[in-house]
Amino acid sequence: MGARSIVLRSLMIAIIVGLLATIAWLLWSIGIIPPSVPLNIVYTLLAVVGIVLIVYSISGPILKSLLPKYGRKAYTIMNVIKVFAYIIAGIVLLTSLGVSPEVALAGGTFSGLIIGLAVQPVLSNFFAGLIVLLTGYVKPGDDIRLMTPEIPYQWAFLPGYKYFSPDYIFVGYRGRIVEVGLLYTLMISDSGIQLKIPNRIIFNATIVNYTPETQLERMLQVRYEFKVEYDPDLVLERVRNALSDMEGIEEITINEQSDKEYYIVQIRFFAPMDRDWRAIKSEVLKRLIKVHRELKLVEKPASG
Repeated sequence: MGARSIVLRSLMIAIIVGLLATIAWLLWSIGIIPPSVPLNIVYTLLAVVGIVLIVYSISGPILKSLLPKYGRKAYTIMNVIKVFAYIIAGIVLLTSLGVSPEVALAGGTFSGLIIGLAVQPVLSNFFAGLIVLLTGYVKPGDDIRLMTPEIPYQWAFLPGYKYFSPDYIFVGYRGRIVEVGLLYTLMISDSGIQLKIPNRIIFNATIVNYTPETQLERMLQVRYEFKVEYDPDLVLERVRNALSDMEGIEEITINEQSDKEYYIVQIRFFAPMDRDWRAIKSEVLKRLIKVHRELKLVEKPASG
């Protein structure tokens, strides 16, 4: 059904373009279109428009046929097909006008400089998009964090304990790549906001890619505060016992003293890339809270 739809749409557009070419010839024959206008220019413009329309009309069915097999990579494949179609349209335009590559290069030196300066942002995004598409710098489905000064980013002002888990944070927008287009890349942020990012910014940015390719696991950490009145050896023993049946626990140590009344126990653990690390972290925190509550019953902090 998909192949049939593609063929029918292509034939329909070809017939429409053919009818327009016939109408243009009739108008030129009876003088409505001035004889000074060469018919080959009209035919060339119609051919280019036809190629572009065919590409846009069949891109939907082609994408649907590619999605079951290639998943999100189908968007990249479709964009590459569009690029080659536009290149073919450009070749058809130059060939029909009788412009040789040497003449186009010589004549385009000055005009290309003027036009290039005028459309520099568009061209930079276009060529950056080509490089991103062909190199796989980012791909549809990638979970990334985009770090660049060109997109202002302001972190929320939160209490210090909000940053107990990591020793550092990456400053930038995090989200999942939906599509890499010819001029911009579509990303859905982790809060559900749609971001359309120019390809030039994507190509020049530092990308933190959380999508597993060669990495099998990631290291995470959880830090939890205990009052100094609790015996550190007892706390470490209870924490080790509570986490003994969990896989991936790397080390359990007293990390530092947060102030005069608390010290911090740090748990480093590995989470497989194919599992939800948030669920593992939640389980670690849940067990630490239980240890804390049990310690309150067994060894109450001395008051006064």
